[in-house]
Amino acid sequence: MAFGFTTDENNVFGQSVKEAGTYNVKILPQSEVKTSSNGNEMAVFDYEVVDGEYAGGQVRYDNMVWKDDTQEAAERSQKNFNNMAIAAGAPSGRTFTSIQQFVQTLVGKEINIKVEWETSNYNGKTNLVVKAKNKVDQEGSKPNGITRDQAANGSKQQTNASPFAGEQQAQQGDLNPFNGNGGVDIDPD
Repeated sequence: MAFGFTTDENNVFGQSVKEAGTYNVKILPQSEVKTSSNGNEMAVFDYEVVDGEYAGGQVRYDNMVWKDDTQEAAERSQKNFNNMAIAAGAPSGRTFTSIQQFVQTLVGKEINIKVEWETSNYNGKTNLVVKAKNKVDQEGSKPNGITRDQAANGSKQQTNASPFAGEQQAQQGDLNPFNGNGGVDIDPD
């Protein structure tokens, strides 16, 4: 067969998610169980956005590490994994006996994830990181407008930012007389 094709914007490799925000996602089959660098069991989830502007886009490598070296760590792990299961629709009273069972049970389920841009201390790359998991948002996915470039260049990711903060506050810096770091010079003329 000879080379030849017609371009089609609907026939391209995976859509990407270009903004932070909250997204309704499906847990993908390539989600798996691994061992963390500290030797702990770890679920690694990959997601695909199911609605909105970024439908088909993927958020990958959401690592959930099971730690139980202290009572506090075990309780935190239980709460974290329970939160994920409940978000995916597991009923109260459901028992999971292995992390493999947990991951396999959740594959194909839909949840809502909150993602933010984060720059890695390891490799310096800025990627979306899952910060929260909830039940599917019936109103759909909600990108917040903050892109990788904005995050990498120092834009703040504040979803509840005050309309009175921002540029004026930044310009005041250390000269703000109300923060104890500066005074007010008033010219008597």
